[in-house]
Amino acid sequence: MYCPICKSEFREGFTECRNCQVNLVDDLENITEQVTDEIKLCVACQIEAEPASMRCPECGMKMIRAVLRDDTYVFLEQPPENASDEGLIPDVAGELINELEYYTEIPDDEAVVLIESEDMALLIKVQELLNKNEICFQFRPPVDAPGALGNIFGGGNLLDRSFPKVVVYADDEAEAVNLIAKSPELALGEVPPELLESEEDEDGNEDGESEDY
Repeated sequence: MYCPICKSEFREGFTECRNCQVNLVDDLENITEQVTDEIKLCVACQIEAEPASMRCPECGMKMIRAVLRDDTYVFLEQPPENASDEGLIPDVAGELINELEYYTEIPDDEAVVLIESEDMALLIKVQELLNKNEICFQFRPPVDAPGALGNIFGGGNLLDRSFPKVVVYADDEAEAVNLIAKSPELALGEVPPELLESEEDEDGNEDGESEDY
C-alpha cells in the first residue's frame, strides 16, 4: 500500500498515512481509489472543482485528479502535456473524439452550424448534451476570417466570424435546438443568441411582412 501524497510504502493492514492523513492506494501509477480531499483541477487555469467535474468551465481543458497539500497540488493522474503552454488552446476536438460516442465527421453538404461561440465551456456542454441524447455532432475549430483585401477581390465577407462551432446533421437541427433550449444542464433559460441569429435572418421582421423601398 502507498500514500498518494508522500509516496511512502506501508505494510499490509495500514489504511491511512498518518503524516498526510489520506487513505492509502494500491498502485501509484494507476490510482483507482477516491483519495481523501480529492478535487478536480485545471492545470492551465488553476481552477478547482468538485470530483465529478470533467472539464474546465473557463478553457474547456480536461480536468485532472489532484490533492492540495501545503499550498502545492499533488497530481493523482498525469496532466495533459500541453497544459502549461501559454496561450495554447486545448485540443478539445481530439479529446472529444475519444470520449463521446456520437462525435463524428459530418460532410459539409450535410452539416448545419448548431452553435458558434467563443465560450468553450458552453460548446463542450452542448456536445455532451447531444451525445447523451444520441445526436451526432462535430466540433470545428475557428478558421481565419477573410481580411479587407480579400473582400475587395471577392475573397469573402468582412462580417464573417471566426469562432469555434458545433455542427450537426441538417435532419437533426430542430431536435438539437429544442434540447438546448429546454436543457436544465445548460441552465440557459432560453435559446442562446448564437442560435437565434440565423432564425431572425430567415424570418425578416417580426410581423413577417417585407418592406418596400
